[in-house]
Formats: sequence, C-alpha cells, structure tokens
Amino acid sequence: MPFHIIEFKKGTMFIRKANYNDLKELVYMLVQLIPIGYVTTYSDIAKVLKIPPRLVGKILKENTESIIIPCHRVINIKSIGGYTIMGKRVDYLKKRLLSLESKGDLKRFNLAGYLGIK
Repeated sequence: MPFHIIEFKKGTMFIRKANYNDLKELVYMLVQLIPIGYVTTYSDIAKVLKIPPRLVGKILKENTESIIIPCHRVINIKSIGGYTIMGKRVDYLKKRLLSLESKGDLKRFNLAGYLGIK
C-alpha cells in the first residue's frame, strides 16, 4: 500500500505501513466529501489513493453505515454500478437515492480537483 501512518504513543512517534483498515478509513472519509446531488467514480477515488478501483468497490461493499458513508454516490465509469446493503444486492435503491438527492440533475464531483490533486 502506498501510505504510511504516523502514530504517537506515550510521547513517541511511530511510522508504520498502512493496513487494510487504514485504507478503509481513507476511502470512507473521501466518500463523505461527495456532496448531495453529486457522484464520483470508483476510478476517481482509486486515483486519489493510488489503489485499484476494484479495491475501492470491495471496501464500499463492506460499508455497514450506508447513509452516513454515502457509498451510493460512487458509480462505475460506464454505469451506475451495484449497491449492497448488509450483504443484500439492492441496485434499485441506489438509483432511487441518487434520483431523490439530485432531483433529476445528477452532477459529477471532481474529487481530485476538490482536494487540489492533479
């Protein structure tokens, strides 16, 4: 993984390689930046973190807080993509949530631009 984590314990600084849980936390934080009525792609998130888009999808599929961490706002580059809640595939719900949030005018959120990444 391309990240290192800096931790402080008892006044001492430790640097360690990021693990899967650290990466999940980063993906979830990025997803929470997507405004209501906007979407971004698995690829956009993957580019920011320098990880494969499929890994972003795997992480979001494990999301157990689907409204707090609005993974329905992350779409496939060619289509709306799938949607899973608590292990159950509910693609129709993703479409409905996006329709409600966007009021029929869904916009693309430039995540990298928002973060100042070229």
